[in-house]
Amino acid sequence: MRAAGTYYVSPQGSDANPGSQDQPWRTIQHAADSLAPGDTVIVRPGSYPERVRVTRSGTPAAPLTFQADGTVSLRGFTVLADAVTIRGFTITSPDPHWQHGWGIFFAGSHARIEDNTLAFNPAGGIVLYDFPGDGLVPADGLIRHNRLERNAMVGIQVYGCNHRIERNEVSGSIQHHPAWPSPPPGADADGIRFFGSGHTFRANTIRDISYAAPENASPHIDCFQTWGPAEDILFEQNTCRVLTAQSPNETGQGFMIQALDGPVRNLTLRNNLIEAFRMVNAYDAPGFVIVHNTFRGELAANRAWYPFGLSLNRSPHAVVKNNIFCDACDAFPCLQIDDASKQGLEAGHNAVYLSDGRQPPGSPTPSDLWGVDPRLQDPAGHDLRLRASSPCIDSAEALGVPVDHAGTARPQGAAPDIGAYEYSDAAPPDIPFGD
Repeated sequence: MRAAGTYYVSPQGSDANPGSQDQPWRTIQHAADSLAPGDTVIVRPGSYPERVRVTRSGTPAAPLTFQADGTVSLRGFTVLADAVTIRGFTITSPDPHWQHGWGIFFAGSHARIEDNTLAFNPAGGIVLYDFPGDGLVPADGLIRHNRLERNAMVGIQVYGCNHRIERNEVSGSIQHHPAWPSPPPGADADGIRFFGSGHTFRANTIRDISYAAPENASPHIDCFQTWGPAEDILFEQNTCRVLTAQSPNETGQGFMIQALDGPVRNLTLRNNLIEAFRMVNAYDAPGFVIVHNTFRGELAANRAWYPFGLSLNRSPHAVVKNNIFCDACDAFPCLQIDDASKQGLEAGHNAVYLSDGRQPPGSPTPSDLWGVDPRLQDPAGHDLRLRASSPCIDSAEALGVPVDHAGTARPQGAAPDIGAYEYSDAAPPDIPFGD
């Protein structure tokens, strides 16, 4: 059996070299055309004016690995293969193209995309793509610890099944990239889009997507969006901050859920922090579980543009429990449901509060804390942890959620706490970005 090798690329190398540490190759593309399963190429610092096309596959036990050594910038990767790892690169594509305009376009299974910085790419940051009609479904990908800054349309988009998207930071997405004056219809400025089944989105941060950006003329800004198909997907411990709006149809939303191109069902939101103009806007999404989240809005939001908490439309058998709504339902009830969504609805043990002392609109569900200050640490400063005097402590229904937003075990007291955080005298686990 051939032993896995380690090869090197350097701006001072030559593709006529053997790719050794002392005699490195010159281009990353030559490495991509030369590697075998289990091989690693270490790319030395420098700027590489190339977009790398990978068509050779590794295996789950022996992937092909592209590893940056220091600051390595290039125009991106197009991967049409399985079991490829891309780690540590700085990527900006100059190409206004549906495929090459992505920082990383990956069509295959067992992707591992880690610790990269992707900025100002015309089509988006990272996509795990599923070519229609080829009979192949990309599966078991991992997108982790990446920074995605000012990419056009979306930071991360995934298709396929059983991917994990963890601890990425998406910021400043833009609608119109100046290199692409005529992008595809429906250009927006979103955080993460999801399609397929069995995915987990954990501990991602989406922030600072704003109508103040000159490239954002008229986007619908969504932290998370799907138009189907999407099913059996978990969202936990994520942070979304899009407290922005400029018209009734141009607002910052935590989740935008539609079933336009396929069914959407059995989505679970738990332990998330959502600060948005609209928290969750869902259509045709049966089996939606929304538990142990903290939602925060602003009373200064323009009522004429319809700020709201949860809107469920044609979405029966939902579970809405143990959530905090702080200034998230000024003009409308925090839970808006049509008749179809009332079927099988389970709601209760939510904390609903307006900080100006008014009673919230609507009426409470069983065991709600209604119009009672949840006593968050510093909502305006984005610190949504509970104070020691919070009435949310020990007031939640036990739903079997094992940890909170920070990874603290539930419960800490006699019963779980309402909201994304479990109160504890101990400092929460310190899990910085990148770990």
